[in-house]
Amino acid sequence: MNALQYLTQVAINKETDQFVSVMLDAEGYRERRQETLKQLAERKAMQALKQNRQVKLEPMPSYERKVIHAALQPNRKVETDSAGKEPNRSVVIRPAE
Repeated sequence: MNALQYLTQVAINKETDQFVSVMLDAEGYRERRQETLKQLAERKAMQALKQNRQVKLEPMPSYERKVIHAALQPNRKVETDSAGKEPNRSVVIRPAE
């Protein structure tokens, strides 16, 4: 879906002077994915605290990394950063100092 979204955005923006952002969704996939990412963030934060070490998540697109960062922002016990280079950037969760 991400690839189709990207190709659609490229095709649209090739034909216009203004930048148009395109977001594709199928049967509420994006909302379900967001909830899954929030749950993943909480599980991995607990893992980082329990093991007292950083936990690195799998590489993901920037908007998914943003969901992870936002989900853990209120948690003062952990810190998050993005590491790596596109397209292999991932979120690192570690106990707060």
